[in-house]
Amino acid sequence: MINWIIMIFYQLYTLGYLDLEQIFTTNLLLLVIFRGIYVVSYYFNYYKDHNKELAEGKKLFTKNEIIYFSIKQASIVLFGMLFFPITIFICFYSLLVSSNYIKQIGDNYRLKPVNLFGRFINIFAPIIGIIWFLFIEVDFYSIAAVGISLLAYLHYGLKTSSFTLSKLIEKYDKRRFNKFPKAAQIVLIFLLIAFPSTILSLSAVYAPPDKKTYMIEMRDGVKLATDVFLAPGSFGTPKPVVLIRTPYGKSGWADDLALQLYSTQDYHVAIQDLRGTYDSEGGTNFLLFTKSYLDGVDTIDWILDQSWCNGKIASAGPSALCLNQYYYAGMAPEGLVAQQLWYGTPEMFDHAIYQGSYHKSSVETWIDSTAPENSQYQISTLFKYFPKNETLYNSTSLSIPIGPHYSNISVYGIHVGGWYDHFLQGTIDGYIGYDDLGTETAKGHQKLIMGPWTHVNHMSTKQGELVYPKNSNGFDLTLNWERQVFDAALLGKSTNWDGARVAYYVMGDVDTPSDSWNYWRYAYDWPLDYVDDKWYFSSTGGIINSTLPSINKNFSYLYDPRDPVPNLGGQNQPFDLYGPMDQSSLEDRSDVLIFETSELTEAVEVVGRIWGNLFVTSNCTDTDFTIKLTDVYPDGRSMLITDGSLTVRSRNGYTTEDFISGSQKDVYELFIDCWTSAYVFTPGHKIRVAISSSNYPRYGANPNTGAPLANAYLKYNIANNTLLTGPDYLSCIILPRLVNMSSTHTLF
Repeated sequence: MINWIIMIFYQLYTLGYLDLEQIFTTNLLLLVIFRGIYVVSYYFNYYKDHNKELAEGKKLFTKNEIIYFSIKQASIVLFGMLFFPITIFICFYSLLVSSNYIKQIGDNYRLKPVNLFGRFINIFAPIIGIIWFLFIEVDFYSIAAVGISLLAYLHYGLKTSSFTLSKLIEKYDKRRFNKFPKAAQIVLIFLLIAFPSTILSLSAVYAPPDKKTYMIEMRDGVKLATDVFLAPGSFGTPKPVVLIRTPYGKSGWADDLALQLYSTQDYHVAIQDLRGTYDSEGGTNFLLFTKSYLDGVDTIDWILDQSWCNGKIASAGPSALCLNQYYYAGMAPEGLVAQQLWYGTPEMFDHAIYQGSYHKSSVETWIDSTAPENSQYQISTLFKYFPKNETLYNSTSLSIPIGPHYSNISVYGIHVGGWYDHFLQGTIDGYIGYDDLGTETAKGHQKLIMGPWTHVNHMSTKQGELVYPKNSNGFDLTLNWERQVFDAALLGKSTNWDGARVAYYVMGDVDTPSDSWNYWRYAYDWPLDYVDDKWYFSSTGGIINSTLPSINKNFSYLYDPRDPVPNLGGQNQPFDLYGPMDQSSLEDRSDVLIFETSELTEAVEVVGRIWGNLFVTSNCTDTDFTIKLTDVYPDGRSMLITDGSLTVRSRNGYTTEDFISGSQKDVYELFIDCWTSAYVFTPGHKIRVAISSSNYPRYGANPNTGAPLANAYLKYNIANNTLLTGPDYLSCIILPRLVNMSSTHTLF
């Protein structure tokens, strides 16, 4: 609940309704002056006859009412401070009532100038206020406040400020404060003091901090623009720092999100534009991310030297903001103790650029939008470094044993990804690498959350064309687990690392509610214990797993790169169609092979890494083979679960090119990585696999010529590609099945 209250205060600030500087300077000063004039004039107006009334045994105020009067004045000031037009209303109303008291003081003490001064205020104060806010400092809300104060004075203040002391005492006799029930007195005091005080206190603590921008010099002389936000109310005292490095601009959603998440937790926040983007330097011939492993270290070193850093730093940010975190964490920078790693990968080439085949749309569309001034240089450089050049990509990989590496990782981490995310396997591999290969500090101090989500979409239940149950919303889970990790690393708070460290969502039919799918499971670690079940493709187009196929049959098709199978959803970036979508409109093409089970009578659960194991031939020396796994609903929808692709020359790894013969007499075995999922095929549904040679533009259309990364489209070959099935060539899809559930899972 407190988080939501804090968010409300933050939004009031961002909309301009709460301004600390104005509250504690302009508003407070005006109220103290004008309410002070009211109190002083009130007292002196009745002072002349005060002793006389006391002699007659009458009191203007009882002891309780003196307290009430003081509370009333304090509450008026507190409420009035919150919003400038309210300040103006109270000030002008107080001034008008005071003018009446001043006139009477002049009469009581026979001081005509004082009387005239009161009359002057009474007449000209509203006029001066309206002129001021109409022509000098234009503010129509304040003009309205002056007008309302005049009406309130004429309706009520004029009458009450003209009372004699006896009349005033009589008035108070009728509504003595001490006649109120105790409960009512407590409630009244709370409303008058506690409520506005709470608003002001929270405002002072949770106001968005002022930013200071620095140009931090890297080791090669390039300067990176960095905004620093000190925690509200900290006055620059040393605290933990959250570092965010982004290619999307440090101003806008990056600072809005970061300040809501971290300033409200009393952390300092530093947000930096990556090299070559927005306000940072970098030149025209830079490559995104390749200097992040050094720039991140240099930035952390700079933060450690600042007086407002207490020596503990966490990093945060999703997607591209996550990728660069891996690389500098792999250099073991001093002071980095925790990381929020959402929807990213520690292996940029293996997951972001080349997932078996070239990720055309993701790479080219993203680079064009992120670094438009040198996008062609970026893309052409990628083409030059294939096969995979470890000298170039060691800076964006934690598995290559030079440069940043898993063995240097020494942070606590929270890893969050989605089953339909572009970086889903990277999120899982990052968790495993940190937890298994990191230092002793990192081992056992990682948490992993995998939900039914598309890219950075864990706060929605709608994914692609499907709507999952409300329990799929991951907002509370991700923030709660992140806070546990950050509290442990940055604040030294106790956290239980022996229970659930992995949460994963088991997906299934969204139309049929059940306790056996579309729910969260919790485990201590990942991967879980499993066995690989092989589901074989049969000569009749079926998929079987209880027996081996008995008849050999070859399935051939022509793949023409001029007419590729169009992509329709899947593990894409948000600028493409993404998430689970119905593939049935693409499955009746002549270049798509379809295999499916009969209607299931029992549920089939799949949790883990999925592979396509194909035996193929081709008349070309290079081509692609693609595979899609779908769930066929009873109404005929073929909903995509996951997919994969493999450029044949990369079948033995990305660092070498191994072309095939181009003779259809030669058979090659392929393993196509479809990454990981957690899914239940429910009774009444079917398991379907679609095999082809294109999925464009998710993957580049292979021209079947051996051209680098499908870059040369003017020359092409039409491939005659064949899938072999049967007892001699056991083409299949490999679906993992969990075992020993009781030993790997835990209640949470």
